[in-house]
Order: sequence, then structure tokens, then C-alpha cells
Amino acid sequence: MAPKKIIIDTDPGIDDILALLLALSAQPEEVEVLLISLTFGNIEVRSCLRNVVSMFHILEREMHWRRERGRPEGFGALRACRPVVAVGAEDPLEDQKMLADYFHGTDGLGGIHASHPHFTPKETWEHMFDPSADPTVIEPVRTGDLAHRSFIASKRPAHEEILRVLRENDPDTVTLVAVGPLTNLALASAKDPETFLRVKEVVVMGGAVNEPGNVGFSPL
Repeated sequence: MAPKKIIIDTDPGIDDILALLLALSAQPEEVEVLLISLTFGNIEVRSCLRNVVSMFHILEREMHWRRERGRPEGFGALRACRPVVAVGAEDPLEDQKMLADYFHGTDGLGGIHASHPHFTPKETWEHMFDPSADPTVIEPVRTGDLAHRSFIASKRPAHEEILRVLRENDPDTVTLVAVGPLTNLALASAKDPETFLRVKEVVVMGGAVNEPGNVGFSPL
């Protein structure tokens, strides 16, 4: 059976980092993570990007440590398919954004970048996501460090990457897993509804606190 192809649209604070680790540690025949698209949510989107790059930095160090000691590397889905990472929406389409830095910390990870700075790679990778550079080029991050060989940086906005993935794969084969605000999905569906409808399904982590129903009231 072919692996389940997924796009993870995320605002990675602590909970979403755990979700990403779960997906990337799956067996390669189970899951193929094609794209990690980032959005504002728990924190600002640039902080989300730093958290994802830091996650890959730690994963590379962990797998390197395991290899050197003859242990199973793990993270089969990641080793089988390097996901593209793309930066998406900075703000909702309407109204003011609602962050959760009061819960996840100002960096989204409980302040780990300040308390454990050695877990954070040098920010020589930022230019690889610069939208002012050629947006048609997707290339591996090259910093001479172990940290960035396990993902591909994109200069395109996340909603355009979502559409690209849907175009390049057969209809009804890609699942969109949205665990943050849905602004990237709204932008993608508005720009090219026909392509967006190629998605197999959209799985949303929806919920609300002190509001009726099981989804939030905030606009996209």
C-alpha cells in the first residue's frame, strides 16, 4: 500500500512540534510528509519558522549520534522524503490575530531558545526563505551544518506551495492536515479553487474555549 501523502499546515508551538515529530518518525510506508506550511497562530510566523528549523537541527544531531553508535536512526518518514518548508500567513484575513504566547511562551517552546541556545542553529538559513529572491527556485538549505539537510526551503508563500503539491500529485491522493489557523488554506482555495479541490481531505484540529460549538469564532 502506498504511503499516505500529507501536507502539515502548522503554527508550531510545543504541541505542533510534537505532531510533526510523530509524523516524521512514522514508517516510510505509512506516511509521506510532502510539505510543512507555516502560519501565524500560537506565535508570529517567523518564530514558527525558527522553531521548525531548530527541530530539524536537533533531529539531524540525534540521527547523527545514533549512526555513530550503530543504533537505528529512526525517523523513517523523514529519511525517505525531505519535506519542503514554506512560510505562510503572518496575519488573519480579517480582524486582529490572537496569539497564544501567554501559554506557549514568547518563542512558542517555553523559552527554550533563551534557556538552551545551543539547540538553536545559527540563523544563516534565513535568506533561503527570502521572498524577495527568485520565487521559482526551491533548493536545499546550504550552511555547511548538519542541521539543514533534512528539509528543503521554499521562497514561495505557503499557500502557493500547497497548490503546487496538489497539482503535482494525482487528485484525491494528498491529505491536508491543518493544526493551526486556516488562513493558508483560505488563500490557496481563493487563488485556485479547481486545484484546491484536488485535495483528498482536510483534517482540522478545531476547537474552542468559552465559545459555543466545536470550532473557533475568529475569522480566517
